[in-house]
Amino acid sequence: MSNDQLSPHKGANYQLDAPIVSWRDGVLRADDFDDLYFDAHDGLAESQYVFIKGTQLPDKLRTSSHLTIAETGFGTGLNFLAVLDLLSAFPHHQIDYISYELRPLSPEIMAASHAAFPTLASYSAALLANLPPRWPGLHLRHFNNGQVRLHLYYGAAETLLAEGAFQADIWFLDGFAPAKNPQIWSPTVLNHIGRLTRAGGHLASFTAAGTVRGGLSVAGFNIQKQPGFGRKRDMITGVKAGSAAVPTKPRKVGIIGGGIAGASVAAGLRHRAIDATILDAGPGLATAASGNRLALQTPRLTVDHNDASQLSAACLAFAAHCSDQAGATCADKVISLDWPDREAARQDKFRGQFWPDDLLRAVDVDTAAQDAGIPLPTAGVVHDFGRVIVPVRLCQHLAGSTPLIVDAKISDIIRNDHGLMLTAEDGRQFSFDQIVVATGAGLPETLRRLAIAGVRVDITAGQVSHIPQQPALNALKAGLSFGGYLTPCHDGFHELGATFDRSGQAIGDDHAFCHNRDLLPPALKEILLHLDSCSGRSSQRASTPDRNPVMGQLAADVYVLGAVGARGFTMAPLLGEYLAAQIALMPNCLNQTIQAALDPFRFRLRRGL
Repeated sequence: MSNDQLSPHKGANYQLDAPIVSWRDGVLRADDFDDLYFDAHDGLAESQYVFIKGTQLPDKLRTSSHLTIAETGFGTGLNFLAVLDLLSAFPHHQIDYISYELRPLSPEIMAASHAAFPTLASYSAALLANLPPRWPGLHLRHFNNGQVRLHLYYGAAETLLAEGAFQADIWFLDGFAPAKNPQIWSPTVLNHIGRLTRAGGHLASFTAAGTVRGGLSVAGFNIQKQPGFGRKRDMITGVKAGSAAVPTKPRKVGIIGGGIAGASVAAGLRHRAIDATILDAGPGLATAASGNRLALQTPRLTVDHNDASQLSAACLAFAAHCSDQAGATCADKVISLDWPDREAARQDKFRGQFWPDDLLRAVDVDTAAQDAGIPLPTAGVVHDFGRVIVPVRLCQHLAGSTPLIVDAKISDIIRNDHGLMLTAEDGRQFSFDQIVVATGAGLPETLRRLAIAGVRVDITAGQVSHIPQQPALNALKAGLSFGGYLTPCHDGFHELGATFDRSGQAIGDDHAFCHNRDLLPPALKEILLHLDSCSGRSSQRASTPDRNPVMGQLAADVYVLGAVGARGFTMAPLLGEYLAAQIALMPNCLNQTIQAALDPFRFRLRRGL
């Protein structure tokens, strides 16, 4: 029997179940739960009465600048739209809205359900335009220019809540009736809701079932019955016992490094109203490893879709969205060819599984060629959320209005009574409350200056070749991946990459071109045989032994995002958001296992040192 036949992951299904719904008397019904998505008389009024008023949300908005709202069933998104509507009177208040959904509705069904509420039309349009792909796991989307962050988890809440690590101020408990959907109201789920609620936090629910009241009481809430909405006699509200301390956010953060990692953290801090400054050793943004003419955004998936694979998918969904918004996208899909043999064997395993089509779509050679726009020598898999991008455009978009100090090669970092003092080689000094190390291949040197040990980082070199426009490749409209990569033509050149040298040293343009050309499948390699040499670009990359980046806190006032390797443009935008959340003392919605897999000190921890 072959290893493939023995694989426990053969036939694995990583798709989400489709909801089973119907319309009755103009109201959307979940047939598999035999329940309504919202009140048949006036769903918006119900949402405002039960959840907005029931949690005292308007009062909380008047007395705070940031709230975290969590919800156990996203459904049609009606509660979220009601919050967006309420925020029109609070334009400077920030909201992190965390929601769970087992069976996401299609945009078409959502739009039809929203049609009954014309006052929410603009908010509905914004939500429908920004819905993430239907992939299991975490998705992040911004609304109101970053004022509202929607952290949308697709999957079973009872499983996902166990891995949660945030603290909510408010809970909307809205997951169909307990008799119809008992899993979402189980004692285990209610205990996690208690664990994930800040002291003094509020909840509200349309249900007043005794088992729910009892479970929430055990979970640490003081529960009260209230008059229900419409025909419902009762509902409940609750307050978590205790009082919460007000966290102190940093006043000023310095980001050392202006590549994709630094720009991504800058975006996250700007969205959270934290004053930040980027300092870069070069003459501008994206002048080191992030400065290639073009780059690919692709996922690193595994047959068991483990934590690293799930993180990669979540990062791709967000990064592709960012690239599209930035106008940085040159091609809107990447095809991973069945070449070389090891890649073909891995992708053959994918074909025996079930994946969301726009994450991984297995294609035969003819369909691959149709997607590519040119004849191809092999079949492959298509990543429809893969992108070929212009890196500097994405970095500029993410950095936005964040102040940038250039030619600032940091030679010394010391702590004093006022925070951290950074000194550049030219004598300029900069003072910050906290710093983020995002120095790419300079990470080991920066860690040495900070006297921080235990972070394992390897430095390698990669060289890309600039191929003059080729007639046989004129119609290429997707990125190609095959152990190396080839891009469509942009500004007169294709990009062909890339070398991988563990010494960290460049090998010269001609040698790099021959190496990169040899990575191509033979039929594509023949197109370039008439070329003797090509110019190129070399840069250094930082990576880790397990190929996961490092993200998190190095010391009380020092954070890091780095070692993003060859997939920095896929990984960094989302990780920058969640590192910024950690710095700002706002929800980092990556699950605990993934955060542990990114811990800068994880290799030392694994050895028990």
